[in-house]
Amino acid sequence: MKVTVIYQILLASLLLVGCTKVDLCDETTHPHVVDGFSVTYNWNELGLSANETPEKLYFVATRILNTRHIVYQTDKDGNFKVEKSKEETAITPDDGNTETSGDGSTTRDNTDITTPDDQSEPQSEYQPDIKLPGGEYVMMAFTDPAYPMVKKEKKDEDGNVVKDMNDNIVMEEVKDTRVELHNLDEFKENDAVHMKEVKMRHHALEAGRRLIISRCDYLELNAGNNYEQPFNFTSLTQHIDINFYLDLVEDGEGEDKQQLKPEDIKYIFVEMSGIVPEISLSTGLLNTSSLKRVIVKVPVPTTGETITEESGKKCTTLKCTASMDVFGLVGGMDNYAIMGPGVCCLALSVKTGTKEFISNGIANLSRKIKELGLTEETGQVNERRRLKDSGELTIDVHLRITPSGAQGGAGSDGVIGWDDVTNEIHVDI
Repeated sequence: MKVTVIYQILLASLLLVGCTKVDLCDETTHPHVVDGFSVTYNWNELGLSANETPEKLYFVATRILNTRHIVYQTDKDGNFKVEKSKEETAITPDDGNTETSGDGSTTRDNTDITTPDDQSEPQSEYQPDIKLPGGEYVMMAFTDPAYPMVKKEKKDEDGNVVKDMNDNIVMEEVKDTRVELHNLDEFKENDAVHMKEVKMRHHALEAGRRLIISRCDYLELNAGNNYEQPFNFTSLTQHIDINFYLDLVEDGEGEDKQQLKPEDIKYIFVEMSGIVPEISLSTGLLNTSSLKRVIVKVPVPTTGETITEESGKKCTTLKCTASMDVFGLVGGMDNYAIMGPGVCCLALSVKTGTKEFISNGIANLSRKIKELGLTEETGQVNERRRLKDSGELTIDVHLRITPSGAQGGAGSDGVIGWDDVTNEIHVDI
């Protein structure tokens, strides 16, 4: 009986030891974290415009073994946003206690959380480096799509545009909501959420700006050492240019001849269908399960080339370019469809004197999109891989416009020309 009791006691002791976290050494003599970890951001070779240069970025890391999720917000120079006063008194991450970083949210064992936040928090400031637990990591840094902020027309509670005393529209700066992050909160709070589930999603009808990313597939950090990790950025979005031509053709006979001028065109909008709305940040894979459309405003050329046609009528040709930054562009299966992926729609507003009208055009670019090789299938359902950072599409057949309206100019194959079908994209505009 005594032997049985002894065995039971020994078994219970072993179970207790196996389920209890034991510190094998003193942190002061044997550190569990790196002495300092900093980053260097390199994107000079991308030739970013002022509007494209990141104002704020996210730094995201996952420790592979004994999983830890770490998320920080950084400025464009690679400084980490932290609550300085609390980080200085924080206990080391591997001791089972909590620490505070970023916006004040706490990290629990197995998950380091630093929540980016609102810049109104006075206790937050930026510092050049952070302390990370030693181990093997997967990391990435990418643009915070909400910044730089954009100017929007200010509206009241009823949705009406606000004007000042001089009847000028009041503009306000707000966060850019065209592209949003998804699953970042779940990633920070749940060990089971893989980094590949952190995604960006394009919600708006309006095309977004260029976004960039840098990935580090493997990095080993040894406790007690200092590290400076370079991040060489590439484009996260795909830049698409769609070139098309407008022929302003003289109409009428004799003294009644009339011809539109570039300044008669009040606006040009292009709607492109087949836009990939979602991308996985860590893998770059595109989710094509629900393709979208975007609308972009096209600059109206101020000048064009004028010739006299065989009919004796003058024709001024304007070259226009619709530019958009999207995650990917996919063509449809039907090269002759007037709706669906790969279809480009145009709305053009003309005003001359008291007369005003809207002309429309439709062109199916599916074949050209496929020939350009912008993306490829991965073998998985509703999944594609981007092959190019940019692409240029040209509609060779000109859209002819007279003071009476637009004239269709479909190509012989029905693919590269304009179809004379009326659409209603100006309603969305």
